[in-house]
Amino acid sequence: MTGGGTGGRGLAGDAMIETAEGPVAMSETPGKGFAVLTRLPSGRLGFRQLIKVSAHGPVELVRLHLDTGHAVVVAAGHPFYRTGMQSVPAGRLVAGDRLESAFHYQEGYVPPDVAHSAGSPAIVVRAVEPAGSGEVFTGTIRDTHVLFLTAGVLCAE
Repeated sequence: MTGGGTGGRGLAGDAMIETAEGPVAMSETPGKGFAVLTRLPSGRLGFRQLIKVSAHGPVELVRLHLDTGHAVVVAAGHPFYRTGMQSVPAGRLVAGDRLESAFHYQEGYVPPDVAHSAGSPAIVVRAVEPAGSGEVFTGTIRDTHVLFLTAGVLCAE
């Protein structure tokens, strides 16, 4: 979550991230070490420390609307991952893009409460809209440099 790139990088203060303590707003993380949910190099899920969190801005913001019903405000340049781990800035995502998620099911299994198609582990972008400009928070995730938002999608640090 370091600065630079189209529209800067970072998560708005009210963006919720998954931690070992449950969902936490990014604005609550400066000066604290949180173990955040991440994808380990093995592909499995695990926790790594989020450190060196700081605020900066203003930067250009976008609001991502997801098929899970969640919406999140992030810097336009903040990297998300399309399925297949293709990195793309949030401001370049479009409706229909399928994002990497924390949800993985055995082949053929479809949980009864999954709203998206055919039990797919992807979360689909429904809309991307400008959200003005504002302050964002950035930091470093030890070892993996990626984390999961409470919305279930994987993004870069």
